[in-house]
Amino acid sequence: MNHLQIYGHGSHFTMDTMLSSKLRDIKPVEKRAILISSGGGWTNKDSTLVLEHPEVSLTFQNGISFLEHRGRGLKLRKNPLKVVVEMLNRDYIGVGYLGYEFSQFLEPSFKSVRQKDGAPLPDLSFLFFDRGQLQEMKLEKWEENLRWPEIQETSNTLQPNMTKAQFCQMVEHARRYIAAGDIYQVNLSQRFEVPFKVQPELFAAKLYRTQPVPFGCYLNFGEFQLISGSMELFLRKNGNRLTTRPIKGTRRRGCGEEEDMKLRQGLSESEKEKAENLMIVDLMRNDLGRICEFNSVRVDELFKVEQYSTLFQMVSEVSGKLKEGVTIEHIVSNTFPPGSVTGAPKRRAMEIIDELEPHLRGPYCGAIGLFMPNGDFTLSVAIRVLAIRDGMGTFWAGGGIMWDSIPELEYEETLIKAQAMMKAL
Repeated sequence: MNHLQIYGHGSHFTMDTMLSSKLRDIKPVEKRAILISSGGGWTNKDSTLVLEHPEVSLTFQNGISFLEHRGRGLKLRKNPLKVVVEMLNRDYIGVGYLGYEFSQFLEPSFKSVRQKDGAPLPDLSFLFFDRGQLQEMKLEKWEENLRWPEIQETSNTLQPNMTKAQFCQMVEHARRYIAAGDIYQVNLSQRFEVPFKVQPELFAAKLYRTQPVPFGCYLNFGEFQLISGSMELFLRKNGNRLTTRPIKGTRRRGCGEEEDMKLRQGLSESEKEKAENLMIVDLMRNDLGRICEFNSVRVDELFKVEQYSTLFQMVSEVSGKLKEGVTIEHIVSNTFPPGSVTGAPKRRAMEIIDELEPHLRGPYCGAIGLFMPNGDFTLSVAIRVLAIRDGMGTFWAGGGIMWDSIPELEYEETLIKAQAMMKAL
């Protein structure tokens, strides 16, 4: 392994030196990362990226960064994004996620106003691999290596953390904030739990087969697993160019060609969907403007309707040229979490989310990323996410709330999204 230097307290050490003399031994567990793309996502084609046997893992929780290497662990009071950059500088590939609550570390002035329920996962978790560990293969080839049991059964007992009345009351509170002028739009969610008995990697393959997406993934962190089937690009850094593609506006696919065209046209002509999409476009232009050169931020696409196997979505694209010297830490600190899953204005929307939602979001509405040694990266918006731990699956479903939102319909929409996940189960 390359010698990794971690800087702090006026000194530096190699990874091997630090971990040979500090802390406890760790029982080795299998860890790996599978990134699945239908094209235009992790890769520009229909393929699967497989990374196994990470050299180093990084978690961040309760203000502590924890590094693990070859069965040894070390705690550091260090910004985990600096550790990510150091690993990339040492020629490693990084794959992992930033949880929604990581935003509270990035913005120390943001203080949660209520106790949240739910078993906390790390606010950040990354696996780092040697370049030689990266394999690219067809989805079919990856699936051939999976062990498919003859019968797979899981419970259909879905346990939401909110009643219908509680969810509708939450939406009404949000509408009052909108009426008062605090916000224009806010994303609200509820959490679901279900006993999970399916092999996680098989479920990831099945979820992708049900709905091919640009940003599918299966991340095995050992103590827990994370699966996502996201369609949305949060950020892509390619050289000095930074791009985001927010999604706002969805319609189901039709049963036939005629209904399909009607639904697609309805989405493309919806003033409500356009207004909501435009709010997030303006928000992301503002976020990119903090770290991009003056007058370089532009809207490349506006209100484009993209087609997937089960739905249509309205997508816009914003990009800009990064200022000289801007680092990954600067980029994430100025843009996270994604605007499409918070609201507008972002800061006030996040305060209202914190006040109204009783649960931790964890990885949901955060970002899942692939980071390359040259500093380029791709981050998806962590939606359609399932976290698996101790035999339980946890996922979240939500949507954007505006003044004209009807609480009962917003509640039903979350159930429809939850049933889509259950169908894959």
